[in-house]
Amino acid sequence: MSKYRFDEDFDYFLEQFGEPENCEPCNEKVITRYEDKLPQQLFEYWRELGWCSYAKGLTWMVNPREYQEILNQWLRGSVFEDRNDLSVVSRTAFGELSVWAKSKGEVLKINPNLNLIFYYPKNDENSFSEEDENEDMRYFWSGKEQEDEDYGDKNDNPLFQRALKKFGSLKKDEQYGYKFSPKLGGNELLDNMYIVKLDVYHSIASQLEKPELIIIDTR
Repeated sequence: MSKYRFDEDFDYFLEQFGEPENCEPCNEKVITRYEDKLPQQLFEYWRELGWCSYAKGLTWMVNPREYQEILNQWLRGSVFEDRNDLSVVSRTAFGELSVWAKSKGEVLKINPNLNLIFYYPKNDENSFSEEDENEDMRYFWSGKEQEDEDYGDKNDNPLFQRALKKFGSLKKDEQYGYKFSPKLGGNELLDNMYIVKLDVYHSIASQLEKPELIIIDTR
């Protein structure tokens, strides 16, 4: 019998982020739809736990089908527009999306608050075996830190706990966002934030101007 509840990496993630909340049972039709795009390891988490939030909504394991149109909006007109191997696997309370590429791992992060797409070219060069991709998915979760999932205001002060206290907890289709976009001169402060429907926020943000592509060179 294994000494781990799931595996060493996901058990570590649970130690750091706590038990899952707001869980929605996994639909096997979604697994069938994504079985050629995402690793089996992720499906095991889905089947066991469902799509859930962690750390009071700081981070979420999501149903990628519900995020496909959002992803398409961000990638439209970009060098990634024609790729069919990209799927959203998690998001933060502030709407930042983690995007997985089949056999490669996390290759993009999308920040709707500042209209940024972060690209990891080194990861995009990967060509994982099934076993290695499963391992990389485990590392993806164990590598998360609460401070990295949080969002800083213009003074780099963490916002999540303050937003949670002021506005309350999030539903699965909600995020904390800015009333007035920083891209249009809005302040990056708690007083400029509110709870907003995630899909609406992303749709508006992606159309404000062409997203800026930030290349993260981890070599």
